This record gives sequence, C-alpha cells and structure tokens, in this order.
Amino acid sequence: MVFYRKYRPQKISELDSEPVRVSLANILSAKEPPHALLFTGPKGLGKTSAARIVAKIVNCSAKQNKPCNKCGQCVSITNGTNLDILEIDAASNRGIEEIRDLREKIKLAPSAARKKVYIIDEVHMLTPEAFNALLKTLEEPPSHAMFILCTTEVHKVPKTIASRCFHIVFKNATGQELERSLKRIISMEKINMDQEALAIIAKNADGSFRDGAKILEQAVLAVGRKKITGERILALLGSSKNGLEIFEALKEKNAGRALNWLNEAVAGGLNIKSWLEETLAVLHTVLLFKYDIKEGEVNDEVLQFTQEELKKLIMLFSKAHQELRLAVIAQLPVELAIIEYCMEEGVPA
Repeated sequence: MVFYRKYRPQKISELDSEPVRVSLANILSAKEPPHALLFTGPKGLGKTSAARIVAKIVNCSAKQNKPCNKCGQCVSITNGTNLDILEIDAASNRGIEEIRDLREKIKLAPSAARKKVYIIDEVHMLTPEAFNALLKTLEEPPSHAMFILCTTEVHKVPKTIASRCFHIVFKNATGQELERSLKRIISMEKINMDQEALAIIAKNADGSFRDGAKILEQAVLAVGRKKITGERILALLGSSKNGLEIFEALKEKNAGRALNWLNEAVAGGLNIKSWLEETLAVLHTVLLFKYDIKEGEVNDEVLQFTQEELKKLIMLFSKAHQELRLAVIAQLPVELAIIEYCMEEGVPA
C-alpha cells in the first residue's frame, strides 16, 4: 500500500508546502529555467517528488509550464523509465570516478527528451574530489542538461557548488500543510476519520509529510474499516490514558513494569519513534514548567518528577531516539534507556 509513494505529488499544485509551490512556479515560468537547482531541508518533505515534477515540466510535450501527466515524457518520468532522467544516490555513488562518468555521458544529447535531468540525492555525501569534478560541469553545462541537487545537510555542500544553483529551502511542514497532505490521501482512499484524529496525526508527524502518511497507514492497518478516532490514534501512538502507566513505573524505578508496558504497546502496534517524540515533548513541557515557563498543557503524572529526573529522562530518551535508525530491534534503545534510568541511583528522588 505505502501511501507516501502511492500519493506522491505529480504537479506543482499538489506539493503541500506553499513556499515551495510559489518558488517553483515562479522559477519555471521563466523563458529559460536555471540549469541547476539545490533543494535542501529535512527528510520526508518532498524534495525528490518536486525534482521529478521539475523534470516533467521541462520535458512535457504540452509545454504549458505544468506537467500534463499524459504524454510519453510525463508518463515515463512518473514510472521511472525515462532514459534521460537519471536519479543518482550520492551515498553509494560518491566518488570521483562516478562523477567523471557523469561528465562524459552528459555531453551526449538526450535520447528523446528536450533536457537531460540529473537528480542527485544526498549530494552532501560526495567526496571533495567528486565535488570538484561536479563543479566543472556546473560551471559550463551543456544547454540540454539540468541538475537538481537534493540534500538534508546543506552545510556540507561546498559554497562553490551552492552558489551555482538556484536554492529552494524545504522547511518542516506546518500543521495546516500536514492536514492538507493527509486529507488528499483520506479522500482518495475513502478513509473514515474524524478531525481530532487528523489533528493528532499532524501533530505527531514531526513536520514530515512522509511520517504523517506512515502514521495514517499504520492506523488504517490497525483499525481496518472502522472509523479512525482521536482515541484510536492516541492508543496507536501509546498516548492513551493507559500510557500514563509507564510514567508511574519510571517514577517508582520499576523497570519490569515499564518494560512490560512497552512490550505490550509494541505488540499492539505502537510506533516507537512517534511515541518517543511525543514523550520527549511532554517531558520538555513539564521541565520548562518547573522553571516557570508555561508553553503548553502540563501532564500531572509527569509533574511529579524532579528537575533532575526530567533532565535525566530527556537525555536517555534523546539518546534512544538517535539510536533508533540503526537498531536491529526497534524498541531495544528505549528498553536500555528505561533500565539505565531505573538502575540509576544518582538521580535525586
């Protein structure tokens, strides 16, 4: 199913970030678009989708500054079969030899399209030598070529490269943008969902369209044809009233009880990443409250922790969040954080 892939935006108007829609529309309305674009921002915001839309616009047979999504060029780009649109993962093609090969091949005219478009994902992963080779191509590109460089770490892209590109920043999605994105999927899939559930998903998507679609998909798989309510989403994320049990267990330093809650929640479909992020947000709010900074609703159960206990939990859970990506067992970093906290004697009660 994979909603995020199934409902990738196919034209500028479907991009959910308003600033990106406006910037791209202005750029591509010019008589001759830039030969190099740099898309930067966190993961899951549609950088690659936007790059493919640009590739379709500059090659669409309709020539209307928007893809018709019907001609041979548009259809083949959507399907990933267009020989003149090359997507390169810099993480696995980061050396100078790969870029030299690109420089040689780019001299050849497109086989069918008007422009050859090179979409280089995670471009910051290129070696210094590869960047130098790429720079020479960006300085004197053939008229039939276009580059779209995408990265989540713009600070690692040399200024000499960035200065030769038109830069578009993809910022974390707002709640309104996330709801717009989710509503498109909900409508197409005919999902029965209330507004509270939609708002909760948007809040827990961490500013990422991809993460929002993943949470929605997990909810559909867990609930089936039943109506998706706010309470069901909270239960899926481990945030229902029963979720307070883990705070009680942590306050008691009862590792067994906390681990038992976690394992049962995971077995019931808990999204570890989303739960961790929400838990950290709760701990953060209460910690600020302890210092007379009121920035949201305070959880009474968490309010019982001291400043030192809150700081320790935030540090341990933040470390667990960083380790999630490489974890063989998804909940293992969280389990280790729970055990370390409950065994810690240095935290004042």
